[in-house]
Amino acid sequence: MGGFLARAAYEIELNTVKSLWDGAAPVSSSLNSADPQLHFWLRSRSIHALKFFTFHPSTPSTDISSILEAAFFSCAEGNHFPLISTVGVRNISEIRLPDPAFSGFLKDLAVLPDDVLPSASAMIASLQNRGMIKNITFDDVLKNLRSRPLGEAEMIACLKWWIGLNKDSVNLQLGPQEQLLDAAVLVLGDPGSGNEKIIPLTSLRTFINTRTIASIIPLEGPLPDHLLPPTISKHFTPDDLTSSFPWTELTIPEWVGYICSSAARKATVEYDLTLSATWSERVLSIIARAWPSLSASARTEVHGHLKTLTCVPTSSGMKSPEQSYFVQANIFHDLPVVAFPSGITPKGNLERVLQALGVRKHVELQIVFNR
Repeated sequence: MGGFLARAAYEIELNTVKSLWDGAAPVSSSLNSADPQLHFWLRSRSIHALKFFTFHPSTPSTDISSILEAAFFSCAEGNHFPLISTVGVRNISEIRLPDPAFSGFLKDLAVLPDDVLPSASAMIASLQNRGMIKNITFDDVLKNLRSRPLGEAEMIACLKWWIGLNKDSVNLQLGPQEQLLDAAVLVLGDPGSGNEKIIPLTSLRTFINTRTIASIIPLEGPLPDHLLPPTISKHFTPDDLTSSFPWTELTIPEWVGYICSSAARKATVEYDLTLSATWSERVLSIIARAWPSLSASARTEVHGHLKTLTCVPTSSGMKSPEQSYFVQANIFHDLPVVAFPSGITPKGNLERVLQALGVRKHVELQIVFNR
């Protein structure tokens, strides 16, 4: 009977804490927006209850405390036991033990507050021994990820956790990679605003390796939708990303292929290399820097993307490579001669790129005869 009465008193106290906590939260906001001082006071009150109802060995007979404790925990059906958490009072089946590895992105998961563990360690140990409170599981992670998108900082923390998990062979059985990618969603910009962008992780395939020639790709220009945002990828080594996720490094030919696509060119005139001479010059200069390191197949791929586009600035406007001429071929005043907005004369790798794309060094005899 003493154990039953102790449990009744504990339940009444925790129900009071729950009512005060829930009543202090604004209806249209999260619980965490309530007064921090009130939350601290309610946690302190809950800790006092946990310490007060912790059973200690009795003397001279230890059976007395054991019988009282057994009654205290067994008088409720199932696994019911109210306990304070980071989101208020919840049933213990909904609460997990804290783990720093998850604190950066599992913001809505109910875990034991940091100040409860040291203050009520004996009661928490008793709950653990009875299997009533558990560690965070992979299913908890998936459930939380499916409930809301993650911001940049949260996604970085999530990816770091998964990478660390993959480095620990003991924990690899927690869940497959595909489930994590299916559940995780990234949100960029301000929620609800015009610049908000939702990116499911399943849509990502590539990332920019800042340690290779791909680092010259301008981040302010058009980037493929399948690219992991550089603001996130810069926090990881390429080896970590390729070993833990099905992602590969974005190559120069892939980037050229994207900026040549109709979708990228239609997005804004400023980055349409068939209309903007400035952007075209920059793209061709970037390709020229990368040209010596590109394989023969990569060069062929770049040529395939650009050969039919009017991507070469000339004295007669934007022309396709085969319609353009180097300055030394200017034997007629109206020939479309390469003319970059910056005024530079193509030399070195830039000249080689233009020549590989099909820019002409000589005027065809037929044109001479026609003139």
